[in-house]
Amino acid sequence: MPLGLQLSLVGGSLSDSQAVENNKAASFSNTKSLNFDGTNDYAEFATDSVLPGLIGDGDFAISYWVKAADFSLSNANPNNFFIYSLFFAGGPFNYFLLGSVYGTNASAGNPGKMLFQIQAGSTNHITTKSNSAVSLTDNDWNHVVFSCRDGGSTRLGTIYINGSLVASTSTSTSGADFGSTSFGDLRIASQTINIGGDTYQAFEIDEFSIYDSVLTAGAASEIYNSGVPADESSRSNLVGYWRLEDNGDDSSSNSNALTISGATFTNDVPS
Repeated sequence: MPLGLQLSLVGGSLSDSQAVENNKAASFSNTKSLNFDGTNDYAEFATDSVLPGLIGDGDFAISYWVKAADFSLSNANPNNFFIYSLFFAGGPFNYFLLGSVYGTNASAGNPGKMLFQIQAGSTNHITTKSNSAVSLTDNDWNHVVFSCRDGGSTRLGTIYINGSLVASTSTSTSGADFGSTSFGDLRIASQTINIGGDTYQAFEIDEFSIYDSVLTAGAASEIYNSGVPADESSRSNLVGYWRLEDNGDDSSSNSNALTISGATFTNDVPS
């Protein structure tokens, strides 16, 4: 019998080592995602200050998987595929908009482009949008990363779709801390407008994470992982991680659970 086979059978050290590795590989399992029906479903943090607080006023990044029936946007208004709040508190509007795709509104001149923006009154902290229509595939899972580098008087926002760079835009800003700004109800899948009625979006999300550092092109590609989510729990600077495995629990050390209203869990996951 070849020596290599003897070693794998006699003494058991290699078999035990292999079993440990197999257990490590099996410890991460992605079996569920969260589905919003577009009628009245949403998910939100315990308080409206949680998300701005996690992002803060320095470097940050967010990562999530999203699936929708139609990213082509035949309507005139932008569709939100993550979070959109427009808050008026007796003064200028505060915008908190992460992951919105423009519709066919000719006056906006942005059909099909993806937009990330945070603006507190007259202070525009971040505006990053793709230079052309983004390649989001209908009826399929797409991975989105928005990464923001704080330069003091500027913020560099970068968007990655399915591991590829689609936009990088520098925004001049005062550098003020928007982490303490009130943006109203920050809800996933709901366009919340405090001086009008809310609207809701139909899509699915999975594996949502937040970092208090930028994510590089290499990190975005690693998280995309050729279309198969991998465990992010050991990544540096992780401040929020929602696996959405039958609950809204935060798997990071901050334990900021999402409260889910109406949305349901499904076995449809990126794979």
